[in-house]
Amino acid sequence: MEVDKDLMFGLIGRDSMPQFTMVLGGRSCKVDKIQLSHSDVPVTRPTTRGGVYFTDKMAFKIRAQVSDDSISKMLSKTMLGPNSDFENIQFLANVDSSTLRLFANLTNYVQKREYLELSLMVVGTDLS
Repeated sequence: MEVDKDLMFGLIGRDSMPQFTMVLGGRSCKVDKIQLSHSDVPVTRPTTRGGVYFTDKMAFKIRAQVSDDSISKMLSKTMLGPNSDFENIQFLANVDSSTLRLFANLTNYVQKREYLELSLMVVGTDLS
């Protein structure tokens, strides 16, 4: 699974973000707010980190807010760090009459009173 950098830069540069749905463990929930960004990763060449996952010199990131707190029990099973086998979380949206799929790994989440704030790293994209 690869990340289409042109697609991601196009999304980051949009004036308005499409409405996303998050799919985790076969369950769907609405994403209330989403922010896409990119940053440099402190490696000098593409590498496998910790023998567990691959990273390039640049990473695309997702920060998402979800008000469905019933998924919090499932999140710890998908997060990088406590698990060496982690599940990809999908983000789905309709973009220009096509279906966009972003596949991401959870790196952190914070449970607040009104919502969950998720931090993720994009590991794949699909536009069909």
